[in-house]
Amino acid sequence: MKLDRSLPTPATLFVCSLCRFSQAEASREGTAGGQYLINQLQAALNARQLEQAVTLQPLRCMAGCHQPCNVTLAAPGKLTFILSGVSPTEGAETVAEFCQQYTDTAGGRVSYGQRPVAIRQATAFVLPPLPCGHP
Repeated sequence: MKLDRSLPTPATLFVCSLCRFSQAEASREGTAGGQYLINQLQAALNARQLEQAVTLQPLRCMAGCHQPCNVTLAAPGKLTFILSGVSPTEGAETVAEFCQQYTDTAGGRVSYGQRPVAIRQATAFVLPPLPCGHP
């Protein structure tokens, strides 16, 4: 199956719903830091009209408990960005901005200098694109 390059490739934003607010604070009023971030991200993505371009996918654990919150942005044929230490209270708008850059860029190759500072600091790994189909 060939991808239609005239349309943006839909991306998936994976977010750990169980991440703590910090090492010392697991939840606030019964809501984990990751779930709080997910709630804020939904609003930030909607404000940028990215609901068709980015699917927000909560996960129960991303095994990065030592540095919450953990987020991954991926799409077929694009780089995968794995982020750690995203602030649940202040990170949503920055992550949404990065999602906009990512969906607007061929191959997900948002140059280092163009990424928001908080995204540069939170980037734990950048993985090469997965194959889009069979040869």
